[in-house]
Amino acid sequence: MKILFAAIPAYGHLYPLMPLALACAEAGHDVTVATGKPFVGRLPLPTIRQQPDALELDGVFAEAARRNPGVQGAGLVVGVFADVTSEAVVEVLVPTLEELQPDLIVYEGMDVGAGVAASVLGIPAVPFAIALTHMGFALIHPEAMRYRRDLWTSRGQHPPDNAPLLGQAFLDPTPPSLRRFNGDLDIPKIPIRPVGYAEGGAQVPAWMEAPRTRPRVYLTLGTVSFGAVEVLSRAISDISTLDVDLLVAVGPEGDPALLGEVSDNVRLERFVDQSRVLPLIDVMVHHGGTGSVLGALSAGVPQLLMPQGADQFFNAEYLTEAGAARVVRNEEQEPGAIRAVVAALLEPDAGERIVARQLQAEIAELPSPASVIPDLVSLASR
Repeated sequence: MKILFAAIPAYGHLYPLMPLALACAEAGHDVTVATGKPFVGRLPLPTIRQQPDALELDGVFAEAARRNPGVQGAGLVVGVFADVTSEAVVEVLVPTLEELQPDLIVYEGMDVGAGVAASVLGIPAVPFAIALTHMGFALIHPEAMRYRRDLWTSRGQHPPDNAPLLGQAFLDPTPPSLRRFNGDLDIPKIPIRPVGYAEGGAQVPAWMEAPRTRPRVYLTLGTVSFGAVEVLSRAISDISTLDVDLLVAVGPEGDPALLGEVSDNVRLERFVDQSRVLPLIDVMVHHGGTGSVLGALSAGVPQLLMPQGADQFFNAEYLTEAGAARVVRNEEQEPGAIRAVVAALLEPDAGERIVARQLQAEIAELPSPASVIPDLVSLASR
């Protein structure tokens, strides 16, 4: 079977799909990944462009704001993905798909242009949830159908106006206890275990593989930190006063030099293999991105969330309600606040540690990426 995996070229959008894409390739299927710079040509699978090379995040937001004067917040985000990004994606992807003729398209749910292209060309498609809340998908997909309506009508087709989502099913990596936060989305769900992915250059620092002499804390604001150097600096200053070893990942585009001098118990890295680091730590302090949230839960690690943007504020709310994490928002980061929360989470009987281990067990019971391939084959054959 010929399968195309499509994702907006950002770590949090592309990486969640990679374990499934690799599993499909290992099962003998013909797999291609459609994305954009900087990932084209550097993944362990064949890659193609799904959008113009000039399409960049800042420019997309600027164009969405120009098209929607005065619109902010969720409305602007809908414009970014449902209108500007989808328009650019279908421009490149539709002719590519007509030539490639895949049997199935698996795309990350925010890359709605891929869903539009699949629907217009009659190719079975399955979006992949890259967020714990499905509210964003429920808003963006119907709007994308409205914005791109002419793609169907110009071909003598009726747009799928009443469809809640562009696809035959929805791949959902949410552990059962957190599904109450998904929101209503009337489409068949395929549960799938979230599995971490890192490119070959990502490593585990050598000191972390040695026997530990004291607790270890891992601090990151993800691959897109919204320029929050001050937040990272405050967290380092607070946590480093504890008797711990602190690993800090500043992100592939981050500059460790911007953080200045740090204590001897702090190690700075640009990028690490997070999936291999997480089982070696005691507490994770991070921005609250869905990939990091699910990664920490998969390792049974309690979390301190410091949300900076996107769906991170929703995740902070959900994880605290579930009892798996604590939150210190930017406006709450007075001296000692982060230190106090980390110290509490380091306790062996911390409630968040207990809940995290319960969720770890739930995640382990979800179907592996390889296990869901028969469901994909079935969808493609209908």
